[in-house]
Formats: sequence, structure tokens, C-alpha cells
Amino acid sequence: MEYDRRIDWQINNNVKIELVKRWISVQKLKITTTKGNVEIKGDLEFTGKASQDLEESAVMNMLKTLDMALKGIPNLRDVKWDLDCFKKVGSRWQAIKSLKVDKSKEREKKVEEKKD
Repeated sequence: MEYDRRIDWQINNNVKIELVKRWISVQKLKITTTKGNVEIKGDLEFTGKASQDLEESAVMNMLKTLDMALKGIPNLRDVKWDLDCFKKVGSRWQAIKSLKVDKSKEREKKVEEKKD
């Protein structure tokens, strides 16, 4: 199959739709598609109520489900993940650093900004 920019653009939009369906903020992610190969880089951040319930095991299960959903997108060949907090090893997900530590640091920054 011949890949062109239009197909890559459609794949990119479908990837963003799948991410938003799962309450993932696409603003902190860089999503690129080249010849049907998608690369997702950046910081995984959730919106809404999902941002409050961050258990690492639940996030890893959600990432596994998301990965399968993305591979069901028409014309998509492969998905490469380069996230700050998680990495994919084979078909399993591993936490690189704790989400709870990152969230507590963010809260501390917000408190300091309010003081200023």
C-alpha cells in the first residue's frame, strides 16, 4: 500500500481520538506518523476524574488496552511508545518512575505559585 501525508494525517487524528476517549491529555504528548508508523512521546497526563485515580497497575492495564485499540486503526503499521513514566517491554508495560511522586511535586509547585 502507498502511504501519503493524507493517510498519515488520518492515522494521527484517529490516534488522538483514541487517547481522548481514555481521558489522556494529548497536549503533553508529541504524536507523529510516518508511513503508517506512529510514535508517541512525552508525559502521560490524564484529565477529569481520571487524573485523581492514578494507580500504576490501572494505568498499565489501560495502556495495554489502548495499544490494542490503536493497532486496530486502519492503515496503522506499528506504534512506538516513548513515555516519561512508562515503557513497553515486549507486550508488557513497566513503570519507570512513580506517578504519585510526580503528582505530589506538581501540587507543591501549584501551592508555591499561589503564595507568590
